[in-house]
Amino acid sequence: MKKMWKNWDSIRWIKKTSLKFAQEQIYFNILKDKVQTDQKLMVAVSGGSDSIMTASLMYNFFLKNKYNLQNLFFIHCNHNIRKGNSSDENFIRNFFEGTQLIIVKRARNKNHTETELRNWRYGEFKKQTKKYAIDQLIFGHNLTDRIESTFLNLLRGANLNGFIAMQVQEEHHLLPWIQILRPILGLTKNEIIDICTQNKIPFVTDPTNKDITTSLRNKLRNKILPEFYKLTHKETRTTNSFIESMKNIYEQLEESSQQKDIILKSIPRSPYRKSIFAYQRIIDTKDINNEKIMKVMKTLNSSNNITTTLLKERTLFLKKNESGYKYFNKTYVFKSHGKIYIISGPLFFWKKTIDAEKTINTLGNVTRKGQTYTIDKKEYLDTILRFPKKGDRYKNKTRNEYCINKKIPIFQRNFIPILAKKNQIIHIVDTRGKIQDSRTI
Repeated sequence: MKKMWKNWDSIRWIKKTSLKFAQEQIYFNILKDKVQTDQKLMVAVSGGSDSIMTASLMYNFFLKNKYNLQNLFFIHCNHNIRKGNSSDENFIRNFFEGTQLIIVKRARNKNHTETELRNWRYGEFKKQTKKYAIDQLIFGHNLTDRIESTFLNLLRGANLNGFIAMQVQEEHHLLPWIQILRPILGLTKNEIIDICTQNKIPFVTDPTNKDITTSLRNKLRNKILPEFYKLTHKETRTTNSFIESMKNIYEQLEESSQQKDIILKSIPRSPYRKSIFAYQRIIDTKDINNEKIMKVMKTLNSSNNITTTLLKERTLFLKKNESGYKYFNKTYVFKSHGKIYIISGPLFFWKKTIDAEKTINTLGNVTRKGQTYTIDKKEYLDTILRFPKKGDRYKNKTRNEYCINKKIPIFQRNFIPILAKKNQIIHIVDTRGKIQDSRTI
């Protein structure tokens, strides 16, 4: 372990750190958007500049916004593979004194690989995040790390997701029940070191990160990419034109992805329903997560007072169930045959029955409540244009049996006009106002 400070009396421990840097407010805004007031967070800390700055950022964010510090945890994984690991652990203990610090230590084993160490580390993250009911695990990954990961993925064979490599907030396949948050993903390694130096925040360096024989990432980091950077223009100590180009590409790809994620298809609203809005969103169950559900609710201005517990409940409901509904903030979230519908309306609006009838005596257009229906067959004459009622049947099936069979969502069933004789449904009106055989709906 190499200490980055000679005068240890001048350093600031985490409880004394008042973090100040040029982009400070940008990163506080990122956290404000990604972290809810009652969430429990755990920051992974190695002792290096990235994780120590991230930990300091999180601690200052909690103080500034008066969040409960009992919800902020720190975890250090001691791999126990070199002499310096014990010194790193002691540094961590001192820096985080008085906080909720968790230290786990791996049993010494000379035979180890990067994959084995990673699996052990994530195994510990799994245990501890479940033990303390953590909502988000925080990593100090930075822009330099992200570019390295992009190159690694391209060398191994990758699609667009592999090119993006990391995102500020996402799910991880090894920790699918919580969110991963990387708040400083937009800063380069050298920018982070400068921030630590300016704020007198101590950190340690791991000499194995310089050894190009230990991993392909180290070879990229220390040999290949530095030569590549020499070819760029407008180079400064903390960045260069290539890094800035990569940063712009990441941002544009993420923005495009986010816009695609929150696209909502407006669905027709019955004038009888009195709903404020009605949308459909088709999404694969495997893609449903807290972030996407919150993003949709924010888009519809229905995210006020959604606690972490409530958000998790909604997300779990949407992932686990094929059909059903939840109600909050005067907004229903329906799941029907794998599709999601979000409708703002009065409580139990969908149970309302409509008492409105008209006898069909002539062919042509019929207008009711601003909706026009085309009656174009003689067989529809002498029927009643109305809405479904209890006891209605169609081809020896109850109305509900028919709707379930045809996968008609529960909130639509009472608002679809029908042609009937007594309790026998003859035909059903489609959403375009055309009288159709109900099998075509």
